[in-house]
Amino acid sequence: MSETINTYSLDNPYEEVPMDRKEFYAEQETLFKETGKTTKATEVIHVLLFNESGEMILQKRASTKWHNPNLLDKAIGGHIVHGDTPEYTVMVEMIQELQVPSIVLENHEDFEKTILLLSKYTNSIAIVEKIDVKLTNHGRIMNKERIILGNKVHIYFGVYGWSVKNVDKEAKGILFYNLEELEEEMKDFPDIFTEDIFFYFKEYKEKIYDFREFILKK
Repeated sequence: MSETINTYSLDNPYEEVPMDRKEFYAEQETLFKETGKTTKATEVIHVLLFNESGEMILQKRASTKWHNPNLLDKAIGGHIVHGDTPEYTVMVEMIQELQVPSIVLENHEDFEKTILLLSKYTNSIAIVEKIDVKLTNHGRIMNKERIILGNKVHIYFGVYGWSVKNVDKEAKGILFYNLEELEEEMKDFPDIFTEDIFFYFKEYKEKIYDFREFILKK
């Protein structure tokens, strides 16, 4: 089934251009192989999810995934379908991928207020905070080759205190990582992680650790 997603020219990341998802990837993959460059970004959401012990939740991607198969990745990622909002996409993807309902907040003030109000309920619902919107341009493995693709990423951090499970079989399993141990494994075994994980620890490491401390103190 075809899916229309939001895309943007890297020269104008504010002008939305709806495009068929398969056509976007076919076009950009071919362009990269021919020129070593990419010209467009697709709009996506990423959620870094933590449990109440401050462990980061990662998914191991299924071997059948057409990009980044078998690699350890962030808890949630998904394309924004044309006409949908990032917040709506987060809530849908959380259900589809982990069967976890969520409350999505647009700023840290509302997140803190909600955590204080609903701290007893994070075993039944995830509380998610928007962190940033970022234009990225890094690699993923497609057909056993590294391809550079652009993303306009809406970045979220969230906390959820109960069990999770991969519902749609797009992941082989769920792992829980202490942040220090995760960084050690990234150093010792870099090939088992997606480039997204390295990007987040490079660009948002301080925010990640601050978020963990907030969770542990709440």
